Amino acid sequence: MKIESTKFWLGWLLILLLLPGCVMGRKRPDFSQFEKLENQNSTKVENQSENQLEFPVTPGATATASEKTEVRAQAITLVLGGAGVSSFATVGLLKRFKEEGIKVDAIVATGWPALFAIGYGFFKSVHDLEWFAMRLQEKDFSKACAISAKGEMGKISPMIENSLKFKDLRDLRVPVIIAAQNSELGGDGVFDSGDWRDPLLRTMAVPGLYRPFPEMEESAIRNLGLKALDIGEGKKRGATHVVAVNMYPDYLEYYRVPKKETGSALFRMSYLALMRRSLREELQDVLTVPIELKSNPLDFSKKRTAIFAGSAAASKIIKNVIN
Repeated sequence: MKIESTKFWLGWLLILLLLPGCVMGRKRPDFSQFEKLENQNSTKVENQSENQLEFPVTPGATATASEKTEVRAQAITLVLGGAGVSSFATVGLLKRFKEEGIKVDAIVATGWPALFAIGYGFFKSVHDLEWFAMRLQEKDFSKACAISAKGEMGKISPMIENSLKFKDLRDLRVPVIIAAQNSELGGDGVFDSGDWRDPLLRTMAVPGLYRPFPEMEESAIRNLGLKALDIGEGKKRGATHVVAVNMYPDYLEYYRVPKKETGSALFRMSYLALMRRSLREELQDVLTVPIELKSNPLDFSKKRTAIFAGSAAASKIIKNVIN
């Protein structure tokens, strides 16, 4: 019994002595492939996060990094036309495009939207454009729209002058073409280079807004060649997508009936009829979104409402362009 007991304890001692050797001699599993995959996945997550930050999407929507790249690849030429406070929708429109990664190749602007198009081409960010727009007062527009009895143009207000410190339209980071064909002032009508002040004053001087409708012979009115928007000029720029935003409805509806001290009834009726005809002809074969606030076109308390309307219009355009 004593010998067997000794053998028993010697056996256990031998096992205990051999066990560390077995453990030490075991080959370590190769985790390099798993570590490589983990690093790749980490890189993908980081890249995706950067894309999501650079191209935020509409709240509630989801999109992969590849989808956002596709959105960014879309490029459009915007044709804008309008008169009155609804023109502030230009700011919301351009801000939403920037947020969604939609590239704007060029802007053809007629009327008050031309001011915001120039701001978009000049300022470094759309937030600067919005800040500029909200600082604009009614007097900034009344100065620009006024025309003297001698036919002299209005003036750019100090606020606009000091905010847009550049000399030539070619200096803008986004090409802006001012189509000043919406009034009776004549001239070349389309400007994509040179000083921006004179063409801006021409296109903003829409009759009825801060100046009466002028007296003019009926034959002369018919030969004005008015254009509410210039789709043709937009198509000349060779864009993949030409999109028009019509910001005239409030203006056309408001002056459809006579207003006190609005000037010549003959010119008013003829002018509005020509503008409506121009819109029908220009917009019949192009994607168009109207902006209508259903209010007085000079109600500046609607500025923020107009900006929101522009953002909503941009969402509609994006759905049509991308799909």
